[in-house]
Amino acid sequence: MVNAFTSRNHYNPCFWTALWNEDYFGEYCSDTTGGSSPRDQVVYALNLRAAKVLRTTVEKVHYHKDLGVAEIDPESAKRFCARWYPEKYDSMVEYVTAHPERIYLDFEEILTGMESLRHYDSWMRSAKLGDLQSFEDKCFLTAALMIHAMRSYEYMSAAISRASETGIDKWEYFWQLKNVWSNNKFLTRATIVPALAQWTLWRTRNHSFPLCDSPVMIDRDSVMVTLSPRLLLEIDLTVPDPELPWIVHEGLPEIKFAEFRKRSIDNSFKEIIFSDKQVLLDWLASEELAARIAALKDPARNRECMRQSALRTNYGLSGFGRVPQEFESLPAEGSLDLSRP
Repeated sequence: MVNAFTSRNHYNPCFWTALWNEDYFGEYCSDTTGGSSPRDQVVYALNLRAAKVLRTTVEKVHYHKDLGVAEIDPESAKRFCARWYPEKYDSMVEYVTAHPERIYLDFEEILTGMESLRHYDSWMRSAKLGDLQSFEDKCFLTAALMIHAMRSYEYMSAAISRASETGIDKWEYFWQLKNVWSNNKFLTRATIVPALAQWTLWRTRNHSFPLCDSPVMIDRDSVMVTLSPRLLLEIDLTVPDPELPWIVHEGLPEIKFAEFRKRSIDNSFKEIIFSDKQVLLDWLASEELAARIAALKDPARNRECMRQSALRTNYGLSGFGRVPQEFESLPAEGSLDLSRP
């Protein structure tokens, strides 16, 4: 039964990463993909563990093996019931005594469901248009960005590890995460600041932006997001009431591309993909990439890199340090502790 579950849980979905194949990108933008499978699209991947650039398909990159499968045993079910529904504990004990079988939760179904919502429609539409269609699209895209940050490799890994340390099983963390993603108060706190900040879209005519495995790159005063291989979003959090809802610039200044490259490398843990092998070889030869590979090879430094990335995400989810303290707190049920990764 377990073998039927999805073993490759992609934190960057294949229908999006396929755009890093130039032919597929052109077909997608002209609505001529036909029967082309996103998963089969060929790209080059800079593998940080091997320190090599490899030719591969998007199905084989940016995934977390067996992330979504979580076992629920009788003792785990009883602990869950005691924590969240103590009034039903006795009946739960009776049930698991009569039905002691182990069952499994497949979180891939939740991820697939999230990808079918309007949030990712807005993301893909921006990739096709090289622009935003409306302010409504901007709002949906903001929600997509913050949710996407929570499904990244390092954030999921750090959160599941932290939950385990506090006695919360993997499947229960998934239950909490599902509830949080449907919690309007949580999403409002996470999205209100970036949604009302200054957005700049840097647009290019050719594939220009390699994709790291954590493309929602959060800093203290800005968020940078690789929306497509030809569209980069920069959100300036220091401008809370801009005159225009967003600005589009053709091309990208060299100094801004250098910032993008550094932030992408600092948000990479497994692979960086692109359509041009030579570009990735140039990145591989850089001092920034050499330092990143060295840090990830050291177990202690690797854990610290993951912790710091998760903290940056929590900073965003908690309101980017700009949401007033009197903002209504999250409800107890289904909430996550965002104070630590």
